Amino acid sequence: MKIFKTFSWIVASGFLIMSTSTVQAETLQDAVKYLLKADPEVRAQSYNRMAKDLEVRQAKAGYLPTIDLYAGTGYDRHYRPVDDTINPDFATVSLRQNVFRFFGTQSEVERQEARVKSSAYSLQGSAENLALQATKVYLQVLKSQELYDLAKENLLIHRRIFDQVDLRSESGVDRRSDTDQVTGRVALAKSNLAAAQANLLDTRTDYQAIIGYMPGDLVVPEPVSSAIPATLEEVEQLALKNNPTIKSAKADLEARNKQKETAKSQLYPSFDIAFDYNWKYDMDYTRPGKEEYYTAMALVSLNIFNGGWNKARIGQTTYEINEAEEITRNTMKQTVQSVRLSWESNKTAAERVVYLEEYVKSAGQTADAFTAQWNIGRRTMFDLLDTQQ
Repeated sequence: MKIFKTFSWIVASGFLIMSTSTVQAETLQDAVKYLLKADPEVRAQSYNRMAKDLEVRQAKAGYLPTIDLYAGTGYDRHYRPVDDTINPDFATVSLRQNVFRFFGTQSEVERQEARVKSSAYSLQGSAENLALQATKVYLQVLKSQELYDLAKENLLIHRRIFDQVDLRSESGVDRRSDTDQVTGRVALAKSNLAAAQANLLDTRTDYQAIIGYMPGDLVVPEPVSSAIPATLEEVEQLALKNNPTIKSAKADLEARNKQKETAKSQLYPSFDIAFDYNWKYDMDYTRPGKEEYYTAMALVSLNIFNGGWNKARIGQTTYEINEAEEITRNTMKQTVQSVRLSWESNKTAAERVVYLEEYVKSAGQTADAFTAQWNIGRRTMFDLLDTQQ
């Protein structure tokens, strides 16, 4: 179906699993694509969705005739009133074609088609959630790598200051306590570097756990801020319209409505055409020989009473429809909540970036100024170290 077209490439090549010894994800898109091909949960849901297609085919079989063949042979021995032995044989070909079942077949086909849509949207939602996990660990590795590089740079700066202070201390310009202070700061910088390295290893391990292989040289992805709508209202409408989980819930609701229509069809007559061809040989010892005849009939069937099953079935489907409606409403409510939280988080982060960029620029200028002032004795060692940190 069209709904599944977006994710058809997941199974297009038979879920080909790439070798982990040769895979090197260079971009975020490569990592996500590999994960969606290899993840067992997505593969399982893909098989489930394809199985639903065949359930639609089963439902459509109600439009077509059924043809059955019955045949038999045996031995028949009679003692009274005459002593006789015959070998009866028979064959019957039976054809049945439903003409009208009060839209029961149509409702069942539409129910199964709705279940296919629900399964496809559920698969899409799982794939999107999995892509989100991949994106998180991908960016986390990049972040941890950058923090590790900053920790190394910080250690180099402290070592350079240590060399300068040690030289000034030996020359009598600075006190020995300044050297001790810098030594402590160098040790702290080494500790920070060790922590940053451990954090980087942890994020790389998380990457392997999610994606399936250790990260190589990752490429920083392009910003996506230009793709975000301008207002919160636009984002909410976009989410309510395109969220696959909401679409899946609505498809489930549609399936249950059709299920009720199928149940109601049992209350009405069913019209069928029947055609039989019968061939018999020695079926009756009083009339030995071959018999052959045809039968064509129009049949009407209507259940009068079956213990209240039909009424209970309709009541059951009514409650299931109510359940599906509540699930849909709750899914929409959670989607709006998630969108609002994400919107505010993104807005706050964007505002902080502006202030942090100003802070970085100001701190860099202050560090340069303090270094120059320390060289001429106008700043203390503590001022210099604090500013560099």
